[in-house]
Amino acid sequence: MKSSVFNDMIKPIIVLLIICLVVSALLGFTNSLTAPIIAENTRIAAEQTRKAVLEGAETFTEIPCDTAALGITGAFKEDSGKGYVITAANKGYGGAVVVTVGLNADGEIVGLSANVSTETSGVGTKAGTEAYIDKYIGLSGSCDQVDTISGATYSSGAVKAGVNAALAAFAQIK
Repeated sequence: MKSSVFNDMIKPIIVLLIICLVVSALLGFTNSLTAPIIAENTRIAAEQTRKAVLEGAETFTEIPCDTAALGITGAFKEDSGKGYVITAANKGYGGAVVVTVGLNADGEIVGLSANVSTETSGVGTKAGTEAYIDKYIGLSGSCDQVDTISGATYSSGAVKAGVNAALAAFAQIK
């Protein structure tokens, strides 16, 4: 059998290049179809979380908040005056811990949600339990008196930092 440079080297490169181009085009097309759906689902989930941390809330208006350095990812005022919802993200052990804090009009924490799904199961996820979250309810100004969880200091520290950031953002907004 006679081999040639074209059959041994160039032809496989061309075939792989064509496969890569086709797969890339298909992935781009799939992304263009699913991106709006994913964005809408994310918006709906965030809206549900806001309503969950501020009881009786119906609609929100996003308000400008110049506190990106604190990790604030969004600040919202409830349209009927029930209060505010502020979201912050801080680094935990396994990734970003997103904390959504519901505050009444006086700045008292009335609800809290901590997404610790990126943290170590059974250890870091303790920072998202109702028992730990309830320690923040009723606080205002600062949550320094809440201790971190032994064995889950990164995760619970991220929750605490997110709550403190939300309280600081509330002070700037108000």
